[in-house]
Amino acid sequence: MEKVFIIAILITCLFCFAKFIEMKFIDKEMKPLKMYVRDAIIVMICSLASTFLYFSLDSNVAEFFNVVTDNKVVTPTNTQIFTDEPGF
Repeated sequence: MEKVFIIAILITCLFCFAKFIEMKFIDKEMKPLKMYVRDAIIVMICSLASTFLYFSLDSNVAEFFNVVTDNKVVTPTNTQIFTDEPGF
């Protein structure tokens, strides 16, 4: 669960840094702090929700695609290599 919060905080910090750079160098005008705090809260909530869904549904999505494609993911340890003459 702490991974979700760490990723969400990092995303929010990067967003705030990008908005600061935009305000300072691109727009060259100061906007109210209230607008940036609101945007940061929205980004935090969205990133929390999306990372939580990603981590909770990670194995379910892989299983879903295995059912859809009718094959299992082959790991490199289970791969067989035939070097003899074919038996047919």
